[in-house]
Amino acid sequence: MDYVHNQLERLWLAADHVPLPDRMAFDLAVIETVSNTVRHGVGDPGPVEVGIDLTATPIELLATITEYGAAEPRVDAAAYRDSMDEVLDDAQQVLAESGRGLAMIQTLVSLGFEREGTTNVWRLRRRTSVPV
Repeated sequence: MDYVHNQLERLWLAADHVPLPDRMAFDLAVIETVSNTVRHGVGDPGPVEVGIDLTATPIELLATITEYGAAEPRVDAAAYRDSMDEVLDDAQQVLAESGRGLAMIQTLVSLGFEREGTTNVWRLRRRTSVPV
């Protein structure tokens, strides 16, 4: 995770135009996504290798998190997005220790997922609040 934090620091040095609230939201979404891949990623058949690519443009923040040699995820990201209202209605579920990462990520960024062979690719996108 130190590597991820260092990459985010480098991004913000190069993209000092991005407002702090956008940085904080993007940081949280990226760190949670990488943490999920490390914690829940299963190799197919061996260990999972994770890559990260971060980009800041004048109007958006982009992250691509790639799991090489990964098994297909056991979670349906679309199902989390579609059931977000139901999840937030149940206080017990909101306070649960795990299982809310994808829902939280989707409140902060647009989340996309693709499966390419034995590679899982997570794409995060956040429009910045910088006036164009």
